Amino acid sequence: MLAACVLRRHSRQLGRPLSRALSTSAARRISPTYALCLKQVPDNMWINPPVPESLAKAEPTWPSRLPSSGSEANSEVIRSLTSLDEYMEEMYTESLRTSGPILRGTDEVRFGRKYLGMAELPRKITQAMGSLLAAYRPQALRSDYLRLADALRSTGQVTPEGKGKGRKVQAGKREQEKQEVLEEMDMLKPLPGERIQVIIPGSRPPPESLVKPGTRLKPHTLEYGANESAAYLATMTPGTYGVMYNVLDELASRLPGFSPLSVLDFGCGPAPALWALPQTFPTVQAYRGIDISEDMLLLAEPLAAHIEDGPADVSFTRYLAPGKQTSDLVLAGFVLSELPTDAMRTAMVESLWEHTRDTLVLVDRGTPDAARIISEARAHILGLEAPAHTVAPIPNDLPDPTLGTTQWLHFSQRVQRPTFTMRTKHSLSNIEDLGYSYVVLRRGARPEQPAPLDRSQELPVSLAEAQANPDRYLPDGLLRKTKERLAEEAYGWPRIVLPPIKRKGHVLVDMCTTEGKIERWVYTKSHNKQAYRDARKASWGDLFPHKPKSTSRRPFFTPDDKESSGESSEPKKSRKARRSDRFRDE
Repeated sequence: MLAACVLRRHSRQLGRPLSRALSTSAARRISPTYALCLKQVPDNMWINPPVPESLAKAEPTWPSRLPSSGSEANSEVIRSLTSLDEYMEEMYTESLRTSGPILRGTDEVRFGRKYLGMAELPRKITQAMGSLLAAYRPQALRSDYLRLADALRSTGQVTPEGKGKGRKVQAGKREQEKQEVLEEMDMLKPLPGERIQVIIPGSRPPPESLVKPGTRLKPHTLEYGANESAAYLATMTPGTYGVMYNVLDELASRLPGFSPLSVLDFGCGPAPALWALPQTFPTVQAYRGIDISEDMLLLAEPLAAHIEDGPADVSFTRYLAPGKQTSDLVLAGFVLSELPTDAMRTAMVESLWEHTRDTLVLVDRGTPDAARIISEARAHILGLEAPAHTVAPIPNDLPDPTLGTTQWLHFSQRVQRPTFTMRTKHSLSNIEDLGYSYVVLRRGARPEQPAPLDRSQELPVSLAEAQANPDRYLPDGLLRKTKERLAEEAYGWPRIVLPPIKRKGHVLVDMCTTEGKIERWVYTKSHNKQAYRDARKASWGDLFPHKPKSTSRRPFFTPDDKESSGESSEPKKSRKARRSDRFRDE
């Protein structure tokens, strides 16, 4: 009984050898009689420990002679438990090499992680922004911010058509219902001061103005003068910095061999992307910011002087030169959606691609219209004669899987609001979640997937050496993969496009696969404990390398080709037979 208790306790506390523990105080409390009882355990429980020399010639039954002193019994117990320690260590090492432990995140999962947490502006930049905004009245900043918010809300459709409270209806039926509503409106006579709102089924009304509540907004843009630029700096810049920092950090981790020396930032504004370069790409030596608003550049220049370890050559201009001067990295953040026509956007994307020597990054708002603009820009560049491939977020060079659906690819970044942002927005919360859409394109053909590693012939090192060098060896003693190897494998990993749904014993994850589809992957605890554990810790936007237990197509991400005709794209399910059917047939 005592041996069973000792063995059970030893299996729970594997890291503490019992021979060392019993050699001090615990061994002194074991009497010689109980020490001999430890030897009478069946072999299938004790796993055949070595027999001490004093009992080598003893009978297999209860020994006729007890040890003469307590020290002899204690030494026998210690030798027996020492052999048990050696066996348990060998068994644990073997289990690591065969089944493997459940790690707190594998190297592949860490490499594909996009989640950044909360982004915060550099302290010196925040202080400099507060000094610049001190020259403006808070009431004027608030009024200019409302006008700026109206302009942004008027050009971005927050909810796509057919989603939300308005249900999709047939095209002919929609016009008929519209005429019926208008006829009913002619019969109504509003009271003095009453406003009657017409909502057509299947569509959503335009947003109301924040400056003049009750007035519907019409698409319009603003010219960024001194007041508008100050309002943008106080309210929009912290969120823009968090998004650009997230995208640049992902790019730096996905391409470990990419070290740009020059950066072109088109539509830089107050240049928040410049503030993120020292933490993401410290090799940048030249930065060129372009913005058509001179007042924006007047704010960007003094802020650039407060950057620590920034690029040595920083310049700002109002126009993009038509020459062939190229840069290693070209950025365009929240610019394309402000252009009025698709033709202007296409011409601008082509011009930016001509100025790109290696990588182009396009970032915009997280609305359906902005996501469509980013998707069209990606398709246009991939359709050019010069070879190019997509680095992020879509893990392939196929068409956008959300085209023709009610969904769109977008992500979110949380930022910490400074005090002047909370004051201008009249907000009590110091955090903000900003949605965005983006694409990272690189020149050259898409890298091919490397051949799987054959680790059958690789000899693992000892457990002690693996624990002494955790950065080089895995817990099972095998060599870790290099960042270059992980970067090549990451081109074949799917991306999480929505927050994972965690359930008891399984996790549901919506993936954008390498085959150009949106599927729901299921990870269960019974199928793969490591994949299940990593799926519960995964975040929205991560690359996920594990294989699922089962997959299924997402209906909301499936294009409905028969939407205009009113027919359903999915076949109707047959109804189960009822008892009443027999009597009805009779």
